[in-house]
Amino acid sequence: MKRRSLAIIMGILVSVAAQTAAQAATPNDGDTDARMVDAKVVEVNARHISVVARTGVEHVIATDAADTHVVRKGKRVKFKEVKVGDLVTVELDASKDVKFARHIVIGQQPTTDVASAQR
Repeated sequence: MKRRSLAIIMGILVSVAAQTAAQAATPNDGDTDARMVDAKVVEVNARHISVVARTGVEHVIATDAADTHVVRKGKRVKFKEVKVGDLVTVELDASKDVKFARHIVIGQQPTTDVASAQR
């Protein structure tokens, strides 16, 4: 009887541990107060960028070429490579009073297929 109870308890502990590990392994792709995922760039300036989040809300985010790190395809690039239409993930600096981009990861630019009208 004790062996059966011990096996049941061990089974429960193993399943709880597996569930916790699975939840930790799933990527957190949601927007938070300090991060915007897959936001579309609608304006780029030397001092700020404007992005439209997946919720449809536009955000103006302060930038600085020296303090804002930009990454494309795993490599760090210059800030001027951020273009209108890019999909970006922006990590904000929570210690500042204004929205300030600490890291920008440029994703794949959406394809826009345009039909040609040849006559």
